[in-house]
Amino acid sequence: MDEFGKWLREQQKDPKFCAEYDRAYAEYEEMRARAGEDLSLEEAFSGLDAMLEKLEDRTIPLEEAVRLYQQGMELLARCNEKIDTVEKQVLTVSKEGVLNEF
Repeated sequence: MDEFGKWLREQQKDPKFCAEYDRAYAEYEEMRARAGEDLSLEEAFSGLDAMLEKLEDRTIPLEEAVRLYQQGMELLARCNEKIDTVEKQVLTVSKEGVLNEF
């Protein structure tokens, strides 16, 4: 039996571990559901930060880490799209006070 599998089975007996895992998984599912919605950049970056924090913890199961990574990459792509859109909408003011698209 590998050490990680043994450790994981032991952790699953601890109600605190299970509660924390369930909470984290529910948060992940909520972020995944919201990924299809129109999140603000701040919300998206906050979600990316939360995912990164969980990945850095290194105590989550490998399957969960892969799902978080995939979701993070999807969210990052949405952020890049939003930034590109905003860059195209930047307005400049000419000497005459007329707004021109940048």
